[in-house]
Amino acid sequence: ARGIALTEYRFPNGKRNTFTAEFGGMRLCFDGLPRPRGSASNSIGWMDNKAVLKKKLSRTGFPVAKGAAAWSEAGALRIFRRLAKPVITKPHVGSGSRHTTIHLNDKPTLLVAFRTAKAVSPFVVVEEELAGSVFRATVIDGKVVGVIRRDPPQVVGTGRSKIRTLVEKENKHPKRQGPIFHPIATGPEAEAELARQGFTWVSVPKKGQVVTLNQKINWSTGGTTKDVTDETHSENIKLFERLGTFLADPLIGIDFIMENIGKPWTEEPKCGVIEVNSLPFIDNHHLPFSGEPRNVAGALWDIVFPESKR
Repeated sequence: ARGIALTEYRFPNGKRNTFTAEFGGMRLCFDGLPRPRGSASNSIGWMDNKAVLKKKLSRTGFPVAKGAAAWSEAGALRIFRRLAKPVITKPHVGSGSRHTTIHLNDKPTLLVAFRTAKAVSPFVVVEEELAGSVFRATVIDGKVVGVIRRDPPQVVGTGRSKIRTLVEKENKHPKRQGPIFHPIATGPEAEAELARQGFTWVSVPKKGQVVTLNQKINWSTGGTTKDVTDETHSENIKLFERLGTFLADPLIGIDFIMENIGKPWTEEPKCGVIEVNSLPFIDNHHLPFSGEPRNVAGALWDIVFPESKR
């Protein structure tokens, strides 16, 4: 629609998303998402490193969970002992939350979780668990262009129906038939999460009670997204944009945990930044499970090829 000629290059191993974009006599080659021409920001080399990011944000006054990164099990245990429970563990570099473990309260489960994260990362972050939902704010050229809430697979009680019945009904939702969102998975992980909450498949939750079916928020397990850009409090917008200024990068995705995005972050004691992505997955904004789609790609092209702005 903008007159940009886009070519995708596919490789046999399927490991790269390499493209060229041509407009106005200029050609740009990029992996994943395009960036404006010019030198890279100083933060591009460390913003995806959760351990380094945590240290830098904490020193600068941004809200983050208490914790640190550990190389060994002994180090992880030292961090664990001084933190309020529950805690979480995660690789210091991204793995799509697949190796993150939450709700850790004792030494045996911590060690299992540490080994899970250590399998893909030399350092493991051990930190206090924040309270609330995971929100993704995408900041382009210093401005918030979209905020979504990422929810784990879940159902809401009616006071009459069993959990299995609620899941079967939810899995008939048209958007869960692909290609983006998936049915709620009902395997061992779902059963373990139900047990953690004191439920079984035949339990009847109270009306309005939220029952989660997995600790993960991935689409593959049945997770969903909702656009909450218009609900986001102005103080939270300021925080996200201040973080964009601090990182001095034109494209960042901020993952933030809090209970109510409509309240100022200063009113929630257990909220904070959990990670920042230099290559954020912008499909979330274009294809939310519910709420208004946001043209994040358009905002990005506006700064990559300004002359193409429509």
